[in-house]
Amino acid sequence: MLLRGTSLPAPQAALLNASMGHALDFDDTLDTGGSIHPGVSVLGSVLAVCDSLGGVSGRDVLLAVALGLDVSCRIALASTLDRGWHRTAAIGVFGATAAAGKLLGLPPKQMLAAFGIAYSHAAGNRQCILDGALTKRMQAGQAANAGVFSAVLAQTGFTGARNIFNGRFGFLELYQPNGYDASVLLRDLGTAFRGEALSYKPYPCGRPLHAVIDAALMVRARLKIERPDDIESVTIEADPAGYSDQFGRGPAKRRPTQVVEAQLPQPFLVATALVHGKVGIAAVDGLGDASVLSLSDRITGVARDHRPRGSLSITVQRTDGRSVTVEASDPIGSPEKPLAKIQLETKFRDCARNAVQPPSETSLDGLLAAIGRLEMLPDARELMTAFAG
Repeated sequence: MLLRGTSLPAPQAALLNASMGHALDFDDTLDTGGSIHPGVSVLGSVLAVCDSLGGVSGRDVLLAVALGLDVSCRIALASTLDRGWHRTAAIGVFGATAAAGKLLGLPPKQMLAAFGIAYSHAAGNRQCILDGALTKRMQAGQAANAGVFSAVLAQTGFTGARNIFNGRFGFLELYQPNGYDASVLLRDLGTAFRGEALSYKPYPCGRPLHAVIDAALMVRARLKIERPDDIESVTIEADPAGYSDQFGRGPAKRRPTQVVEAQLPQPFLVATALVHGKVGIAAVDGLGDASVLSLSDRITGVARDHRPRGSLSITVQRTDGRSVTVEASDPIGSPEKPLAKIQLETKFRDCARNAVQPPSETSLDGLLAAIGRLEMLPDARELMTAFAG
């Protein structure tokens, strides 16, 4: 597992791997699938099983991850109505199970049983997100934990529900009543891999906030803002629902008191971008300096009925009277606007340097090299050597 000096059974290792992987809200996202983060539960599960089994090739790891991501993304795309589930957990458990079952070599009958067992574990709500609670992270870990446990239990002959998705009390009817399209589950199965549609975040915060951060950084550059004192006013125009979500929920959106809150408020993150010219781990984790909080307090939200749901713009006026308005569009990091390889490497190093016990630069160099030749690794445990205690 990815925790120095600690060894645990595979399900518990997966729990901690995925919980830590989701902690910074910096993990991959399926923008078109309700912003599910499928990678964290799949990878948490895969790394734990690899460590437990030993001798798992990098090629087999890639196959298991591709399968797990495809499963999670397909279920997310089939679930068309937001009913308040934390998709990363409630749906991610199936991807984690598929990946673990693939590495364990489960035959079809046992894989079906593993999915049925996983269905009994499918859970996770978004109330913890609204309340800024740490259980948001734990739910991703629970999905990975249950994925490993379900696969191992199925291997012993234990059984679960069989008509898991389309049954009378199956996942779609019970969890997504009047809000699903079952045909999406098998559409282009085996030829289109939904994990290829994932976005990779440039900022450690909720993915729906990335477009407005992109716009804020663009405004900052156009107006050549160098100091907070250069800014006279900031206005964010949104549709009524978007306005209510960000400007009608109290002081936590402007002055978060703990890091989970800081990963989700629009005024605070826009102020961070305008003051610092970036939104990084330290700024979010530090909950903002005085300049950021002061500007956050002054940001004005405006609701416009004519705006399509989810659309917004940002207008910044300098103290010299000049102003710029930028319409927020599709954020960077998506397959259409991918991060460059150097950006991904910089992100990786930033995450590693913010660990409680940061790996050495030499270890990070070795790990990046191992990732680059993952398909040829005879034992995927080499990916975890930088984090061994």
